[in-house]
Amino acid sequence: MLIFFLGAMAVSSILMTVATATSGAEVANLQKEQARLADQKRYLESTLVKTLSMDQLDEKSGSLGYVKPANLVYVALPESVAKLP
Repeated sequence: MLIFFLGAMAVSSILMTVATATSGAEVANLQKEQARLADQKRYLESTLVKTLSMDQLDEKSGSLGYVKPANLVYVALPESVAKLP
């Protein structure tokens, strides 16, 4: 009976050690994944900032056929009907 009890304790101790080691490995893998995702986020944010810069916007619009106008025409709006003196 005592041998059975000690054997059960030893097996449960081994199982707890294995579970703890497995949990530690999972935590380490999740930390690596978190670091990788943080790096990817920084890369995507910097790419977004670069694509939104005015120089690149001008370059892309030119490649699509848009050009800056040579002459600007301003249209004056008529005065309001209910304008105060």
